[in-house]
Amino acid sequence: MDFDFPAPARRVVSRSPIRTVRRLNLPGIFEEPVECESSLERDFVLRAALCPSIVRLRHQPFQLKQPSGSRFTPDFLATYADGSRVVVEVKLGARVERYRGAFDYARAELKTHQADFLVLDEGAIRRAKAHERAALVLRYRKSGIDPATRLRLLACVGECPRGLAIGSLAKRSAASRADVLHLIAARAMRVSRSLAIDDSSLVFPLNPLEASHEFRLESWFGTALW
Repeated sequence: MDFDFPAPARRVVSRSPIRTVRRLNLPGIFEEPVECESSLERDFVLRAALCPSIVRLRHQPFQLKQPSGSRFTPDFLATYADGSRVVVEVKLGARVERYRGAFDYARAELKTHQADFLVLDEGAIRRAKAHERAALVLRYRKSGIDPATRLRLLACVGECPRGLAIGSLAKRSAASRADVLHLIAARAMRVSRSLAIDDSSLVFPLNPLEASHEFRLESWFGTALW
């Protein structure tokens, strides 16, 4: 199994006329575009892009040959800042049980390669509409910010390791709410895993050690590993 093979194991395809392959380009977050073959996969990628510990996300990363001879191609491979990895399968909840055998085999096989295996359904990915807030935040990624304003915001939030309300941070730093959202989208600071972004929601400094060890995808999405 080659986790680092540069091309997807298979081409991402649209399985019906009403489904369109989505190609998400998030430079500054992920070095390469990420392809999705459903809106649920897209929503997963949007939320994963704001997870502080994820440094790489690849679609259709490899194939696993099962004992039956059939091949299973997971949806995504995520790499953490500390180099560890988790393979992610995105599946509608109603279909998860149908694939239990394949998922159990994948989990056991990946464990021998020091990789975790995580299955996420629409309940985890779209819980409390966090995916919609992720999409909103990421729209600010391309907006500009004055370098001096950036420095003020980072210095101010850096003085508050337990968090500071977005509205208070903007006011103290003589900045706008859009400036704060830009830095969240650029992963220069973070919000909670619920991605709450109203003025009273807390924003935190980004601690590299914390990002490497505490923010795993299962925690970010509030679900257990398969």
